[in-house]
Amino acid sequence: MVAVEEAWRILGSLVQPIASERVPLGNLSGRVLAEEIRAETPLPPFSRSLVDGYAVRTGDLPGTLPVCGVSAAGRPFFGTLPPGKAVRILTGAVVPEGATQVVMQEEVEPAGEAVFVRPSPGSSHIQSKGEDAKAGDLLLGAGVRLGVGQVALLASLGRSEASVFRRLRLAHLLSGDELAPVGRPLSAGKIYDVNGPMMAALWARSGVDRIVQRWVPDLPEPMERAIGEWIPEVDLLVLSGGLGPGETDLVPKVLASLGCTIHFHGVEIRPGKPFLFASRGGTLVLGLPGNPGAHLALFWLFVKPLLDALSGAPFAVPWQTGRLRVDLPCRPLLRETFWPVTTAIQEGVVWLQPIPWTGSASVTVLAHVQGFVRLPKGQGPFAAKDLLSFLPFL
Repeated sequence: MVAVEEAWRILGSLVQPIASERVPLGNLSGRVLAEEIRAETPLPPFSRSLVDGYAVRTGDLPGTLPVCGVSAAGRPFFGTLPPGKAVRILTGAVVPEGATQVVMQEEVEPAGEAVFVRPSPGSSHIQSKGEDAKAGDLLLGAGVRLGVGQVALLASLGRSEASVFRRLRLAHLLSGDELAPVGRPLSAGKIYDVNGPMMAALWARSGVDRIVQRWVPDLPEPMERAIGEWIPEVDLLVLSGGLGPGETDLVPKVLASLGCTIHFHGVEIRPGKPFLFASRGGTLVLGLPGNPGAHLALFWLFVKPLLDALSGAPFAVPWQTGRLRVDLPCRPLLRETFWPVTTAIQEGVVWLQPIPWTGSASVTVLAHVQGFVRLPKGQGPFAAKDLLSFLPFL
């Protein structure tokens, strides 16, 4: 058994990003960059007007200036702005050579084929060539998860595609002879499978390619056959259940028989103590204990950071800090504990409301929990307004 910090260290040290692929611009949102993005040309590529108005030389103001042309978006005024004259200009259009200022049309008075322009202190209303980025500037680094803003930036550079880490291939095998699929009547001794649907929803929001999710009986041969079949096919194999000391808890033995290296089995935490991490070749294997509360906690504590790291992002647990809204009475904790909470922000403070919790087998908690507050080993009870780390569901 290892401490939680050691478990994170081992996971982070062994994970390697998967291969990359070229993906069209419209399909990049949510993917992780596998290349650096630099500006190949200045951005913007020319000085442009930020308003509708008139391009002028500041030294000619105030004055009545003949209008000698028009610069519209996509249809620039060619040549240099002569001294003592103005060019009608529209938003986004090229600012003529020689112009040092664009005066907004609301500040200009028509005078036949000329305009009377007063001095206009303040902004020039010009975005200069290269003001946003110079040629060669690093704009996005490898490992950045792309969102709407990053896709917009790539489009502004004329990029029709980018190199991103390919989608993670994942298989999820569930064991437990007491489990029954939802939608069917329960027979004696059976309970509905919660982990399958819950984890399917988490896989979907994580952007992985879930190749298979299926139930495997608590028997050595079927389990060995299923695990042996999927280890060569996926980047990550997730096993639910079968990790305890009982006769039907077969996962550790089966993994060892298949030549897997077990890096740790057991973490000093609650919930999720039997958590297992193994590997064979390029495939990582995670074993999650069967209780749904442990599944949910371990997903956010270990599985999600691992998915991010395999997809090219840094391996990191996104801790935040908040204050307990109420007292949390408990004896000094024997293991580091992640207690389910709801969260609320008031006047810039994140308040953590502990949810009544009897253990990881409780499923009613799952409908309300918004994160886990981190309670250190050896401490407790905890008082209202105590400042603690918590892990939100992001």
